[in-house]
Amino acid sequence: GLRRLRLQIGSDGSPMLILSMADDQAPELHIDLPASVNMLLSDNEPVNLIGDSHSRFQVGGREFRVTAGSFFRPHIAQLPRLVDAVLDALDLTGQEAVLDLYGGVGLFSAFLAGRAELVTLVESYPPAVTDAESNLDEFDDVDLIEGAVEDVLPDLEERYDAAVLDPPGEGLDVAVIDSLAAMQVPRLVYVSSDPATLARDAKRLVQQGYRLGHVQPIDLAPQRYYIDCVAVLDYEG
Repeated sequence: GLRRLRLQIGSDGSPMLILSMADDQAPELHIDLPASVNMLLSDNEPVNLIGDSHSRFQVGGREFRVTAGSFFRPHIAQLPRLVDAVLDALDLTGQEAVLDLYGGVGLFSAFLAGRAELVTLVESYPPAVTDAESNLDEFDDVDLIEGAVEDVLPDLEERYDAAVLDPPGEGLDVAVIDSLAAMQVPRLVYVSSDPATLARDAKRLVQQGYRLGHVQPIDLAPQRYYIDCVAVLDYEG
């Protein structure tokens, strides 16, 4: 049966209904609206039922393709401020190699490309990786890796100057923190949707040799108690 119904509207005004199902049975649909309909199976795999399989959003003068099921923050008007906060925190010179962990459809990588020498995006959700390939196709300095961050980091051979972390609400796996400390990534910019898990992870990172600098709150959910934060941590050994 139906567990959740979500409506999202692309920047062009095109509506999409996303049905999250408790089982893998497609519902019988009767729709009299010019809307796309997609279903998410119990394993979060998207299935296109009517219309388009993805929405398109404009952020900072760039267009992003976002497939049903791929994560993309809904408050589009505030996203340029979030991107600017991340870029300001990184303070890039153009010579750096930067990790974009939990990179999703490539929101941050799209603005890091051209500002860094190399960007490596790591994302575990296959439809989001496909979106990122489309969104970042014009850039030669962006590498995409599909896989769980905790599995990918130990195998990376490049030395990175900074990392953007944008994990889900549950925060960072301990293995990710251990890997970042072992790699001695000089600067981490942590984008958090939950201050509680940010505090927990920041404490663990400090124990591994990082120093917490400033934390910038950004309200991406008006009229609700949720708050996003951009935190900067520098490695001191």
